[in-house]
Amino acid sequence: MQKRQTLINALMSSLQVILVSGVLFFLYKFLLNTIGVEKLGIWSLILATTSVTQVANLGLSGSVVKFVAKYAALNEYDNVSRIIQTTIISLGLIIGIVLLAGYPLIKWILGFVVPANSLSLALNILPYALFSLWLNTIAGVFQSGIDGFQKIYIRNSLMICGSIFFALLCTIFAPKYGLIGLAYAQIINNTGILITSWILIKRILPVLPIIPCAWNKTIFKEIINYGINFQIISISTMLYDPITKALLSKFGGLSMVGYYEMANKVIQQVRALIVSANQVLVPAIADLNEKSPEKIKIIYMKSYKLLFYLTIPLFTLLIVFIPNISKIWIGYYEKTFIIFGILLTIGWLLNIFAGPAYFANLGTGKLRYNVVSHIIIGLLNAGLGFLLGMFYGGIGVIIGWVISLSIGSSIIYISYHIIEDIPLKELFPSESKRLFLSCMLFVLIITIIQTMLFNRVNIVISSLALLFLFLIIVFYPFWHHPMRRQITGLISNELINKSADLKVKI
Repeated sequence: MQKRQTLINALMSSLQVILVSGVLFFLYKFLLNTIGVEKLGIWSLILATTSVTQVANLGLSGSVVKFVAKYAALNEYDNVSRIIQTTIISLGLIIGIVLLAGYPLIKWILGFVVPANSLSLALNILPYALFSLWLNTIAGVFQSGIDGFQKIYIRNSLMICGSIFFALLCTIFAPKYGLIGLAYAQIINNTGILITSWILIKRILPVLPIIPCAWNKTIFKEIINYGINFQIISISTMLYDPITKALLSKFGGLSMVGYYEMANKVIQQVRALIVSANQVLVPAIADLNEKSPEKIKIIYMKSYKLLFYLTIPLFTLLIVFIPNISKIWIGYYEKTFIIFGILLTIGWLLNIFAGPAYFANLGTGKLRYNVVSHIIIGLLNAGLGFLLGMFYGGIGVIIGWVISLSIGSSIIYISYHIIEDIPLKELFPSESKRLFLSCMLFVLIITIIQTMLFNRVNIVISSLALLFLFLIIVFYPFWHHPMRRQITGLISNELINKSADLKVKI
């Protein structure tokens, strides 16, 4: 049953990413035409800057997934209720106070990174962004509770509906109110998600009261001890985007921030296809950690090999399609967008291999190397971004970020293999060598073709030609890979089992 639940969660997570990606593609193209790339850059910078206040989260939201899964596995539902209520009350007060106290500091930071002619507009939408962040933080606790019950598919459905609703609100408010219309849309959407999340977790856990009112000191100590390490990770992660965008704004300008935001969204959505499916391991491993800890290493190796098998061809296709994405999304071949897109794709590809080890550590509570990795990424990003930005402008900032991301991420998977006594050669699965070489050959051929025919071929013909060559060069080793047969067998078995269950019920 648990295997089926994990499979459903993984499939729904991937479906969410696909649908949300489609919505974001439409939304950003609409906003680009409606408010322009510089205002889009301001909006991106505001969200990144205000997210820094999440340092007051104390890692509590991340703790909820692990401890809800732990106590649900032990059938201690009263403790699950106390965890959710204690976290909501704690975060609601702490984040609210920090947002109010941090408002002057954020204004000062914006004055440093936002050009003078755009500063008043940025400050106008700041209060809305802060309130929206508070709503999102509280809703995140409810969603973490849902994840802890391994009902991630429910949260996925909510996120799909939320993204569609937000896009609709933007099409209503942005043309009329401009940039501040996005702030209105964000607040309305986050309020709706918060209320719906609470209703959903209440249905899963009926012992929860209608209004959270039980704060438990013992529970708070338990989740805060785990949350401290988790919070160091969260703080480091939250600083990545604001620092990168601030350096981009300083050394490259707001338009570069806007193109970075768009390129990063593309890569993050493709990356999320893999990561969101992989993330379902956290509650599953937390559950195994209480019942069968010896199975965790087996789960890790299967997860890593599957990730490698899916990621290499997917990111290969993304790299060669970035120029076409620019043409379709922006309307022309924007050099900055294309360069940023290719660099970020390489960085996040090297980062994604840390996923199985990262989530295994979260599930077991062994967060040491997750913490070390994020600190190193943050420090390198600030130092290299500033240094390379001084000499090479905005592109130097992104190169610094990619180097930092790659080096820091490697710490997680290398340390996991050493600690768990897994040979480092397993980081490059032998059964995937032929697939990897075919992907490299595909990139080389497409690079040569695009260099010769760049901007001379119709975008539809170009896209179809890319897909056709991909099928010719990459599809055969992809289809005949042993992992493909394992996936097909797993899905087939689950469908057969589900069909049998239905017949029994009938």
